[in-house]
Amino acid sequence: MDAKEIKRLPDPRRLVRADFREVIQEISGKPHLYIRLKLTGWHFPHRAREPFVVIGNVVSKRVIIDRDELVANAYFDKPIPAAERVSFGYGDTIAWDFDVPVEPRRIIALDRAKLPRGVIDLLER
Repeated sequence: MDAKEIKRLPDPRRLVRADFREVIQEISGKPHLYIRLKLTGWHFPHRAREPFVVIGNVVSKRVIIDRDELVANAYFDKPIPAAERVSFGYGDTIAWDFDVPVEPRRIIALDRAKLPRGVIDLLER
């Protein structure tokens, strides 16, 4: 076979979309403020090892994969850096890198003045 005969298939990772916003999640009966990254456009299979997402040098606190395995919601309890890529993995191994821009200034933030009393804000903007 000659190199000019080789075909390249489109990279399906370019279909992955990311939505960032602040959310409140109840942990141990107390409301906590997180940055949620919702990844769509990919198949995120449930595996025995714990899933994680990395942005720059910040690792998600937890990741919840929807039952249909088409959405992964990563929760961060620390501010995330600007980046060109998001990495998804299980255990201690990155499975996929997704080229999605991360712009912290564009994250949809909750109005701190309107938050209920007792919300634990670990993000400290």
